[in-house]
Amino acid sequence: MAGHSIKKMVYPEADQMIKILNEACNQLHDTVGEVEGIANALEGGALLGKAGDAMSNGIRKQLIGSITRLIEGLQDGARYVAMERDDMLAAEQKSAKLF
Repeated sequence: MAGHSIKKMVYPEADQMIKILNEACNQLHDTVGEVEGIANALEGGALLGKAGDAMSNGIRKQLIGSITRLIEGLQDGARYVAMERDDMLAAEQKSAKLF
């Protein structure tokens, strides 16, 4: 069987990746809260007039939207790694029963 390699998952590394992705999501949620506070401060008078409105709208619509999409992508990544880990573990357990 030349050219074929056995695929094997390193479970602690997969678990670490899931943990890192979830921690990144938590940090980004905190960032969204902080950025929302900045937008509120701008609306509260830190930057008056059209410039303040434009800045707070940009923060809310574009910056927070971008961070939210990043969070969703990281959450998808964590779910994917967890799904692959679980599938690989199930396959290994099934094949172990054959011997």
